[in-house]
Amino acid sequence: MSVKACTFALIVAVSVGLAQKPPQRPKVHTDFAFGSYPASREAANLMAKDKNRFMIVAFHEGWDFEKIGKELKVSDEEVDKLFSDLDTEHLVIGEDQDNDARPRIPVIREKDMEKIKAGLQKHSEAFARIIESNWSQIETMASSLNGAKSVPREQLLYEVVVSGILLGAMNDAFYEDKTLIPPGPKRGRGLRYFAWLVEGDPKYAGRIQREESQSGGNTIVTIGATLPKVRPNLEEIRAGHGMILDEAESRRFRSFAAIFCKDKLLPYFKTNRDDLLKAAMQVSSSKYTAFGEFLAWYYNQMVNNTVDEIVAAKRMQSPKDPYAYAVKSLQ
Repeated sequence: MSVKACTFALIVAVSVGLAQKPPQRPKVHTDFAFGSYPASREAANLMAKDKNRFMIVAFHEGWDFEKIGKELKVSDEEVDKLFSDLDTEHLVIGEDQDNDARPRIPVIREKDMEKIKAGLQKHSEAFARIIESNWSQIETMASSLNGAKSVPREQLLYEVVVSGILLGAMNDAFYEDKTLIPPGPKRGRGLRYFAWLVEGDPKYAGRIQREESQSGGNTIVTIGATLPKVRPNLEEIRAGHGMILDEAESRRFRSFAAIFCKDKLLPYFKTNRDDLLKAAMQVSSSKYTAFGEFLAWYYNQMVNNTVDEIVAAKRMQSPKDPYAYAVKSLQ
């Protein structure tokens, strides 16, 4: 091939490559997914609005109210209203004499994910091995629950492992330990939950939703990819042959999950604390969020990855519609 032909081929290749490269996003945009734990319907509804996500990302990037108004092409009054709604839910914090307004939740950007993705995968795989190495113990406990005899085995194990242990008792273990993840910050209506915004792929905001409510002296728990439109009650769970644990079995189940988390799972995080701290410092929101807020999101990702691995091994089954069960509320 002649020099001229080679040059032309190179120009064509570069042009095709440039044409196929996705357009670069602006620094502040709305392609972010919201997640929280425990799940907050009110916050999810609030963050479903583009302008609210835009404002939080803008604060993350150091923008002020005037610039946000200009970019959104809205009045000062609307900017104030947007801020007020977010502030009421304690998702942002206002300006003071030392600092500009900023988010009160981590904002995880795609460049942050690239930095920590390998470490997250390593930690997720190691965590999944701990669960799987103790599977017979979990299975024995699950099969002993008389209040769950009518529940299919794969569903029961999902409820016990994902809801009862990973997204239930493990959070209590973190809170009691007080060195890793504290109880979530107080938000609107006095509720406590952790929350985050993640750029791009919504799977990094979390793929499992867990919610609790009270009915007839029981704690009603739902677990699945989405929250049910209407919270189920005890009668509906009984009619659907779902798991219902009386007081004695509730105590035994809660005790098993608590001991399992403290003895089997929590030590992994304490041993790997330095690695987790390094991961936290690599994300851009570390400039304004505490380590515990980052770890709440990171742990949520580890749980999602671990669940995917165990489901793929056919040890349990993810729900098409949320699973619901009831455990007696303990005094």
